[in-house]
Formats: sequence, C-alpha cells, structure tokens
Amino acid sequence: MDENKVMVVLVKPGQQPQSTYIPNNLEYFEELVDGPVSVEKFCISGYRLVCSVDEGYGYENSSLPIGTYFIVRYHTSFDTMSTEEAEEIKRLLNVRSKKRKKKKKGLLSIFSK
Repeated sequence: MDENKVMVVLVKPGQQPQSTYIPNNLEYFEELVDGPVSVEKFCISGYRLVCSVDEGYGYENSSLPIGTYFIVRYHTSFDTMSTEEAEEIKRLLNVRSKKRKKKKKGLLSIFSK
C-alpha cells in the first residue's frame, strides 16, 4: 500500500459509509469536505472525525455532520486503519444514523398531529 494514502471511512450525504483509501494530505482533505477542515474527537479512542469547519459539528449533542466527512485513525498523526477497524466504524455509524432518523421521525410526528 502507498505510504501516502490512508484507509478511512468516508460518509457522503445520503450514502452509506464506505471504506476507501485517500491521499494523506491537508489539501485533499479540504477538497473532500469542501472547505477548511475541522478535526474532532470521535467516540472511539484513537480515531478522529474530519469534516468542514462550517458543519457546526458537536458530539455533545450526539450530532454528526450533514455534509461529507470521514473517520480516520489517529495516534499523533493520521494513520491507515485495518479492514476490520473500518467495518466496526461503519457498523457504529449505521447504528447512530438509525437512531438519528428515529429522533427526527419522532419530532416530525409531533408537528404533524
């Protein structure tokens, strides 16, 4: 594998999380998330969530970015993750996405009565 690429879990709006290799450089990260990046803690130690600074990301309210973002392994620098790690991250994101959809559905149903 190319040392200048890292495996990440990429999430694009309206799509399922996917594992992919991307160039390990800031310019590509900014191109991918469509602007300056924000590197945030992720709910699993040793990983970071990378999104646009315009996303207003905040885990304190259990939100996830609306636009494109990715999860990357991080231990003093960005590092590639194994296929098994990527699968676990995708599983976790799918569970969180389902919970978020249920919350939205519940809120909408209040206003539709």
